[in-house]
Amino acid sequence: MNHHNKSRQEMLEVQCATRLRLCKIQALMGFFFLLLFSGISYTNQSYLLASILFACSLSGTVIIYLLYRTTHIESAVHLLNINLFVLPLALLVTGGHEHTGMLWIYPLLAMNLFVNRFKTAVTLYGCFIIISSLLLFTPLSALLMVSYSFIESVRFEVTLFVLCIICLAVLHSKDRADEMIIQLHDEDLRKLAYYDALTGLPNRRNFRNNLTRLLKRADKEQKRVGLLYIDLDNFKQVNDNYGHEVGDDLLCRFSERLKEAVRPTDIVLNDKFDELARLGGDEFVVILNDINTPECAASVAERVLGIFKNGFETIESTHSVFASIGIAVFPEDAETPDELLHHADLAMYEAKQNGRNRYDFYTKSITQALRERRRIEEGLKVALELNLFSLLYMPLFKCSTLEIVGIEVLLRCPNLAVDAIGPDQFIPVAEKMGVIKEIDLWVIENSLSCFSDLQLIQGFDGRLCINISGVELHNEAFPGMVGALLEKYQVSPSSVELEITEAAFVQGDAQSVARLDQLKALGITLALDDFGTGHTAFAQLNNYPVDCLKIDASFVDDLFSEHAGRKKMVKIINNLGNLYDLRVVAEGVKTKRQLEYLQDIGCDWVQGYFLSCPLKHADLVDFIIKHKAEKNKTESDLVISKAAL
Repeated sequence: MNHHNKSRQEMLEVQCATRLRLCKIQALMGFFFLLLFSGISYTNQSYLLASILFACSLSGTVIIYLLYRTTHIESAVHLLNINLFVLPLALLVTGGHEHTGMLWIYPLLAMNLFVNRFKTAVTLYGCFIIISSLLLFTPLSALLMVSYSFIESVRFEVTLFVLCIICLAVLHSKDRADEMIIQLHDEDLRKLAYYDALTGLPNRRNFRNNLTRLLKRADKEQKRVGLLYIDLDNFKQVNDNYGHEVGDDLLCRFSERLKEAVRPTDIVLNDKFDELARLGGDEFVVILNDINTPECAASVAERVLGIFKNGFETIESTHSVFASIGIAVFPEDAETPDELLHHADLAMYEAKQNGRNRYDFYTKSITQALRERRRIEEGLKVALELNLFSLLYMPLFKCSTLEIVGIEVLLRCPNLAVDAIGPDQFIPVAEKMGVIKEIDLWVIENSLSCFSDLQLIQGFDGRLCINISGVELHNEAFPGMVGALLEKYQVSPSSVELEITEAAFVQGDAQSVARLDQLKALGITLALDDFGTGHTAFAQLNNYPVDCLKIDASFVDDLFSEHAGRKKMVKIINNLGNLYDLRVVAEGVKTKRQLEYLQDIGCDWVQGYFLSCPLKHADLVDFIIKHKAEKNKTESDLVISKAAL
């Protein structure tokens, strides 16, 4: 509203500036002409007229000073009005030079009219007509220094009246036009301030005002208000692949379809659809006024999802665009407009995380999850700033001989571990925060440093296995940084294996495959971690340059469970590894029975708490020394036994 008032004031200032310029022009021209005609009248011995003209010219100097040197504009206009009123009367009384005074009255009065607004002009002109009529048609005519015939007087008054009507009509039209321009300007500004320029729907500011108004009424009348928060899935791809023109067309078409999907029985709609709004980008909201139950909001959400049933059609083609919808209900889920919008927004993100193209209701668990995520974010920031991360090492064993053949690096964050928050919880948050690349490099560098010492001092000839985030598959700089670190710590690439979870792979993602090829070119090996939990088709294994499949621990846990399908997964994956000539590693071995089964089916490597828990670096060194000693003892005993035979 302040912006509107400011804009209106600016328009009025433009009008005042125009009026000021007109006054300045009239004042300057009047000053010079008045001096000129004052001199001419004095030469012609018309001393009264000459004195009046000279007095008006002196007044003109004051007007010019006020207009150019001060801010007293209204005072200057008043003086100008007096001049333009006195001069016509003087000309009427004296007759002017050779009785031509009447002819000069008309332009002077016209100028007087256009200096003023309509009402002021009517008053001044009306007063002049009355005074001139009294001087011409009453005994007051004795005051005139010249005589006018009745016909001249009538002609003068009629002409004066007609001129008055014409000038006032023009002035009135101008005033109306100015007011119309201001109104249109205000309306345009209101639309810009409260409505979205692309779709014509209310914008965020307008929406908040409407929501506040409706919630106040609902609170008084003890009614429910539902809020749908809609975000279009895959909209960015439309903009990127087809251009913003197609994207804008999609948004406009969706806004029209949204109006149709949200029926008048669901919300109280007017012609402006104030209960719908575009918050920005591809985010829309719908206010459901006076709903009986939360399920009513679900029915509207289903109709909105129905818009995308067969994709969404634009001027170009049909696009795979869908919607994720979050629903929050007043007063159950929130008591204020901001809280209701925030909770609907959280529910929308929950719908995205649960698979998209669906709707979810807000629940308190969503807020709890958000609080947990914020706590993790703060913990990660502290860990990065103070270098609080640490590494543990999980030994890997050859399944047939139980010889240590590798160590897997495990990341820990001690300040989060206090609250029982592990990597499975903080790694996804780190990816969303955008700090996972920094963490990955920290892990790789520190593990290579320790591994280099392990090779030099202990003569360890096993493999170092490092987990990396799927984000690195889209990081062009990652292979180069890995190569630089391998060279820095003098670690042979063939002794390093990078593990990437199967869930990080997207079918047909050529960029990911290219990044894996670059890593393979360094000489390192690649492992597909948690295999069986993602969506990789077995036939696609040829497309990925991996060397190893790691069987997820959940399948090892179910080896002897009642789930027939999951019982077979370990053997299926092991056979698959043999088919594609891939090393197979079983994770999460907790019992002797599980180990014996894996040995029986010919699994290559194993790891798990039955063989060793994750170890600190010092404990790992002791474990390797002890294990090597036991191996040497076993070999010695075997040699002695053979010699005895």
